[in-house]
Amino acid sequence: MKKGILLGLALIALPAAASEGDLDYRQHVMAAVGGHMQSMADILQQKVPHMAHLGLHANAMADLAGIANTLFPEGSEGGDALPAIWTNKEDFAKRMTAFEEAAVAMKAAVASGEGVGPAMQGLGQSCKGCHDDYRAE
Repeated sequence: MKKGILLGLALIALPAAASEGDLDYRQHVMAAVGGHMQSMADILQQKVPHMAHLGLHANAMADLAGIANTLFPEGSEGGDALPAIWTNKEDFAKRMTAFEEAAVAMKAAVASGEGVGPAMQGLGQSCKGCHDDYRAE
């Protein structure tokens, strides 16, 4: 009987732990996104002599943008994510799609060597588009 009660209590606590895990995971992934974005900016502004690394950062950004829409499940509210994410789901989803498209465009621009500046500007605008309405500063 005691084992059944303990198992039941553990299962009740599981969703709360999963929400905290989702929040922590999202924060880590988004910190990585920010790190890759800043690294690309530093490279393009010639603050560091690592032009050969630009593709690595662009590829990672495209990969992370591809999972970004999965980082905001119901029950993971908190951190610097504003409640509007969950109340304006359609608009938020459009902005996440725009982020993914901009990241893929950046990856393609870096791979081809064509249009890197405009692609970086587009990527920055897609980030700003979410941060303005969906992230607490």
